[in-house]
Amino acid sequence: QQSYLRSLDGAHRLLSSKDRAAFDLELEPGDSAERYGSTRFGRGCLLARRLVESGARFVEVTTEYVPFLNWDTHANGHETLVRMKQEIDQPIASLILDLEARGLLDRTLVIIASEFSRDMIMEGKPGSTAGDQTTFPVEKLSEMKHYGQHRHFTGGSSVLMFGGGMRKGFLYGATSTERPFVAVENPVSVMDLHATIFTAMGISPKTSFDVEGRPFYPTEDGKGKAVRELFS
Repeated sequence: QQSYLRSLDGAHRLLSSKDRAAFDLELEPGDSAERYGSTRFGRGCLLARRLVESGARFVEVTTEYVPFLNWDTHANGHETLVRMKQEIDQPIASLILDLEARGLLDRTLVIIASEFSRDMIMEGKPGSTAGDQTTFPVEKLSEMKHYGQHRHFTGGSSVLMFGGGMRKGFLYGATSTERPFVAVENPVSVMDLHATIFTAMGISPKTSFDVEGRPFYPTEDGKGKAVRELFS
């Protein structure tokens, strides 16, 4: 009950605050709003910038999930990715440029990532039994729709980081150009990625919080290590 009351109180304080205007995208000048586009993701990036300007400490923008339309690239994966990149590139660029122009990028860390990567080729043809991560098709696939970004794949992925003390134009690590396309140079674990993010925020990865008498860490047992090479 106390948690529910705190939520209601927080909502009331937000609606009573001048900062609520950040949510009204109709207040954004036309030429500025147009650069973000009219997609849900584009409007989300515009809202993110307005929230950061108003002092928000954490903002998340996600691509809309519609089965087999967006990141569900189970077939025709290459075509889907081309379309998705066209939808997200301009809004992301507008967000970064706007934050930089307003002097906010240096103290704002922008992270572009997904929950997992996709393998570059399907494990067999659609309708066949899915193989595990070490099983790869050996036949030459005859149709382009069979190629492309199908199964969940954790051996190699990419994360973009802007601002927040990160080095500009810096590439860290490499992925194999041959199957199974795993990270082969300076691999970064999810735990170390989290440690890097916390370090950029000025929080030690070894920080712990006691919950019901048990310590909880930003990274597993506080063992995550920041990738110092990423910082300028």
